[in-house]
Amino acid sequence: MKYQLNVYGSPLGSNAAREALQFAQLCLNRNHIVVRCFFYFDAVYTGLSAQSPSSDELDLLAGWQGLAANNIPLFLCIAAATNRGVMDETEAQRYEQPMATADRCFELTGLGQWASGFVDADRIITFK
Repeated sequence: MKYQLNVYGSPLGSNAAREALQFAQLCLNRNHIVVRCFFYFDAVYTGLSAQSPSSDELDLLAGWQGLAANNIPLFLCIAAATNRGVMDETEAQRYEQPMATADRCFELTGLGQWASGFVDADRIITFK
């Protein structure tokens, strides 16, 4: 089975990113395919590179980096991300910002990647 995971909830204000990460890990453990994870709205904060969770908290960024290492594309909606200050090198230069704030395992992209799930995936699972 091929899945696309859409994450919409803030990593600080909801469990959406945590639950999506756990679901993706279960998919891999059961030999399913995650064709992409798409982060939209406040979920783009999941891609911030400068995260320092407390020692008793789950390190979500490290978890997503681990998934990216398994060749699972992690996409941040470019409009939602740049509106919230989450930018890669290209967007930081475009908006004349001093540095990139998005972790390198995430790619900024448009809603076309979100829509591709309707063709590429057997199931689209949304986490709010």
